[in-house]
Amino acid sequence: LFLFIWITIFALSGLTSCKDTITNPTDIVFPNDSISFTEQVGPLFQQRCAHSPCHGGSVPAADLNLEYPSYSALLNKPGLVIPGDANHSVLVQHLDGRLSPMPPPNFPQLTQNQITGIIKWINEGAKFN
Repeated sequence: LFLFIWITIFALSGLTSCKDTITNPTDIVFPNDSISFTEQVGPLFQQRCAHSPCHGGSVPAADLNLEYPSYSALLNKPGLVIPGDANHSVLVQHLDGRLSPMPPPNFPQLTQNQITGIIKWINEGAKFN
């Protein structure tokens, strides 16, 4: 099922691009600790991921809609975010390339600070705050 979903995502990415909807991909900077969903994680997903054909619109990729607020979408997908365990969270495995890389290579990439921030947020318990 995951393979089908990711093949579909890559096929759609060739037809259209999210690049036109992203204005300042590096303007969200994560602190070293006490990561906030409401101040960093949610806005990052809103800015970078929650666009059609990506994870927004009426038919979001992988059936994962990250339009704000996306907290429940992240926690309701089994294994996507495992609070306290970033290493085994599917989201992190996509971000670090162990699974099909997200965002796909032809899309603007997250900064290392943003990836590290998401990992820290998950390891801190993936709280909604």
